Amino acid sequence: MDVVYFRYNELHAVDISNYFAYNVGMSNIQYTIRAVPKKVDTYLRRQARSRGHSLNSTVLEYIQESIKRDAIKQDDNFLWLIGSNTIDDASLKAIKTSKEYDKQKQRQ
Repeated sequence: MDVVYFRYNELHAVDISNYFAYNVGMSNIQYTIRAVPKKVDTYLRRQARSRGHSLNSTVLEYIQESIKRDAIKQDDNFLWLIGSNTIDDASLKAIKTSKEYDKQKQRQ
């Protein structure tokens, strides 16, 4: 039987049966992360163990949560303000300045 090769770049070709056997059940997108600091590794493994999850699913959860936080920052819809009982000094000053500006415009 002839071996069929899968060429994935100019220099490399893989026996296609081995390629599919290796990748069966895997998603198309995969990452390899190198040079993970020891403290990060220890923390992630501890989190995975305490949750009863795999290291892979724990890392994916952290990545997804990070992306959600970034999306909220980029699409700031003032949800951070809801439930807030305090207004900082800079906001109070901006409100006062705005009211003074409105009064000056009304006089003109």
